[in-house]
Amino acid sequence: MGSRHNYAVPAMLERYRLLERFYTEICGNVGIGRGVSYLAKFPYLSPKAARLANRIVPAPVRRKTVCFWAPVMKHALRTIGSRIDLDEQYRESLRFAEELGAAMIRAGYGRATHVYSMLGEGGPFLVEARRRGIQVICEVYIALSADRIVAEESRQYPDFCQILPDYEAIRQELANRTSLVDLADWLVCPSETVKNDLTTRWGVHPARTAVVPYGVDPKWFDLEPKPVPKRVLFVGTANLRKGIHYLAMAANELAQRRKVYEFHIVGDVSDEVRCHRLCERLTFLGRLPHNRIEREFQKADVFVLPSLAEGSAQTTYEALAASIPVITTPAAGSVVRDGEEGLIVSERNTSALSEAIERIVEDRRLRNEMSARARRRAADYTWSHFGARLFGAITRFGHS
Repeated sequence: MGSRHNYAVPAMLERYRLLERFYTEICGNVGIGRGVSYLAKFPYLSPKAARLANRIVPAPVRRKTVCFWAPVMKHALRTIGSRIDLDEQYRESLRFAEELGAAMIRAGYGRATHVYSMLGEGGPFLVEARRRGIQVICEVYIALSADRIVAEESRQYPDFCQILPDYEAIRQELANRTSLVDLADWLVCPSETVKNDLTTRWGVHPARTAVVPYGVDPKWFDLEPKPVPKRVLFVGTANLRKGIHYLAMAANELAQRRKVYEFHIVGDVSDEVRCHRLCERLTFLGRLPHNRIEREFQKADVFVLPSLAEGSAQTTYEALAASIPVITTPAAGSVVRDGEEGLIVSERNTSALSEAIERIVEDRRLRNEMSARARRRAADYTWSHFGARLFGAITRFGHS
């Protein structure tokens, strides 16, 4: 569902002649989605159509792409113009997933020997695949414990977000109890962080897993760094899971030490966060077009992501490729090495976070050395490298 990694996985499968079919709910250049995406010319009329227009399946994959318009329409009719609460939003997402999976079963499996799913999407389709003896590979693009971690954090900081649903109770209510761990024969993890979460908290045997770090678009290597000293950049949804409240507290700590830096926050943000008293030193820029985001990366002195739960945060790869030192946490699942391309601080440690920011910003020699190493590190993590690593993992699964 969606265009995760700009369809890097189906593109890789096709490149290695492994792709039988590509199933997705809707995209901008196949079937009815092409017509809907024309509304992108009128963004004020339909901003969702503008986003759909950017979902462009690569040409080699397009002829094997099947979209499912009927479940999408039913889902849209049930949600359009309504303001449903978070509990009902989650119930609706499960209903949609069930309907989409059923439609995929009707479309069939062709000659497939394996199914590759993002985080267990298309649940009924995977259950039926297992029944038919087709092996299931699931990419776990975020730690499975993320919901629990965020729920615990929301209880500690209730004024930063709405009360979150009891996801497990809703799944049981709708008889949707098959877990990702039970659905999959094999699990692809973008980081050791995700693998460790699966093995220690969910009882997955390590042999069922493979760690395949993500890649970065080559365009980020072309950005010419023009860092503005003391400008700190955060890119992502400004919420509890991303640790925005800890960045806000670190900014306040720095100000108390008379270290006044710029904090640019790019991405969606709720009113609760934007207007929170702790966030007064953060400048929220909202969601920006790609060219504006690139300019923010060019001008960043340091990139900070104090996340509590990720898979392997894509923005950290982009920051490295843009030659920016990165400060992040083990939970971010990044490929940043502590003391080399940036600094790794423990989650929820505001003092360590503020000290790391100050250390890099104030020590220009260290900052420039980390900047040079950042781009060299990113060169080992392009989408081409990702494809080769994923092919190796799938091949290993096939011989296990």
